[in-house]
Amino acid sequence: MVGLVLSTEQVRAAPPEVREWIKGLIDAELAGAFAPHREAPATLASLSVPEAAAIAGRIQGDFLTLQLFFEIGREAPAGAPQPPHLHRAAIADIVRHVRLPSPDRFGAAIEAIQDAFHQVRGDPQAALFGFDQRGGIYVHENTQRAIHAVWERFVGAQPVNAEAATPLPMTASVAPPMPPMAPDAGLTPFSGEADH
Repeated sequence: MVGLVLSTEQVRAAPPEVREWIKGLIDAELAGAFAPHREAPATLASLSVPEAAAIAGRIQGDFLTLQLFFEIGREAPAGAPQPPHLHRAAIADIVRHVRLPSPDRFGAAIEAIQDAFHQVRGDPQAALFGFDQRGGIYVHENTQRAIHAVWERFVGAQPVNAEAATPLPMTASVAPPMPPMAPDAGLTPFSGEADH
């Protein structure tokens, strides 16, 4: 194995495709530190807006976890390729946007969201998240849209006076899980159980 040290000036002077390659290496390295490794079923749940609101209501006391939940609902950049019926976000981007203090904090936030999801859905076997080997986290496309809708409502409903703040409602309706993923999709859905 060979290590290479580049100065900031050397990276800035590199051609764009080399800078992209370096960014990809760094993102993959960071994502590996933050990605939990779990065994899971082959389907991801599709959240409704009331379910997403109920999950947000259950985790709203933990600012970083709520912020991470909303990051998962962030719209993908225009032109970013997405697998059919799934929404992919780079874990490294989420970590950067939320400014998580440690890799353990990412795992704890994902666990808290998954636990809240299980409480809302009433199905401890259902999987909300999937992960790939390139540092991506996946949710069903309906889940991303539901989380984004709750975020828009949350941001739009923020009162000027903190005393007027009210928690999000904790109502939920059940949405069917998406069909099983193709075996060659290369995804590992998150079940919440540690891999031993």
